[in-house]
Amino acid sequence: MIKMKPLVIPFFYESFSLYRSRGYSVEDCIELDKDETIDAITQSLRKNGFEVVPVGDMKELVHCIARGEHEKWDLAFSISEGMHGVGREAQIPGLLEAYQIPHVFSDAATLSLCLDKGKTKMVLEHMGIPTAPFAVVPPSWSIEKGISQILEQSRHTADLKQMPLFIKPACEGSSKGIYSFSKVESIEDLEQGVQKLQTRFPGQSILIEKYLAGREYTTSILGSGDSARVIGTVHHDWRGVAPPPGTETDYSAKSQSDVGFYNFHNKNKLLEDPVDRMADKEDSSEVQEVERLALETWRKLECCDVGRVDVRCGLDGRPYVLEVSGLYMMHWITSSMVLAGGYRPPSRDFA
Repeated sequence: MIKMKPLVIPFFYESFSLYRSRGYSVEDCIELDKDETIDAITQSLRKNGFEVVPVGDMKELVHCIARGEHEKWDLAFSISEGMHGVGREAQIPGLLEAYQIPHVFSDAATLSLCLDKGKTKMVLEHMGIPTAPFAVVPPSWSIEKGISQILEQSRHTADLKQMPLFIKPACEGSSKGIYSFSKVESIEDLEQGVQKLQTRFPGQSILIEKYLAGREYTTSILGSGDSARVIGTVHHDWRGVAPPPGTETDYSAKSQSDVGFYNFHNKNKLLEDPVDRMADKEDSSEVQEVERLALETWRKLECCDVGRVDVRCGLDGRPYVLEVSGLYMMHWITSSMVLAGGYRPPSRDFA
């Protein structure tokens, strides 16, 4: 019997600890992978019979190509988030595609689109997929121009004149750039908040959305095209969660649907106070509609292999797509995909 040679799998990632050692802040590195995640994926691929080549980040890929090492590669596996530019998640896939090296997960064009939440919402709206009313503040905007001009240019002007609104950088993930001031109650707060985000994220558009006061879900999806299917859906339940630092909001006095959202400060502190709960579609028509909408969105954007769709409901009871991620965090404890798949890490209480 002829023994088949194992496929050679180059593995791409950015190490959180490595970039922290280079002087980047925790917030700069929040999307990067911990060494334990990188090691676990490497070992899992090897246990499944693949020859894994841990490469690292974009610069390491360039060096490998320059040395001709890429000619031995069969199929690339990338969880690279990138570090610079609004299309950073697509940089390694784009270079792989240029050298005709096949890779798993979505293609460079799709990853680049999905990272830009403003452009994604424009495409979703064109396709008839419900998304919250929005406006995009370009990097060239300054507070001297006033924010009303931006709101007037949106096709959703009437909706955006009603508070509260929500602001965040258009091209970030892991709640990076979302703070306690992201939910705004006045035009003055809106202008000041946008200016703060522009200072923190120069050269990046800022997204203004109508704040959705209903329940929030994350639906995990496996597969591509017609074969794509929902793994499961997580409900982010904010009841009893402490308020973000620097706020005096009495969360216990409000309904869960009116107060909660992930921000940079609280997202990584919720392991001790988890908000994720499995959503049972058998008992909820709302969850069924969320999953139907998520799968439709995934297919229409031509996402591949695995990822997630974040959905939040409005006071009208309708679900609206918040964002789509074709590059899913794979940490065995913190990833909602892990919970959606039915795994219960021993260090978290999901009861």
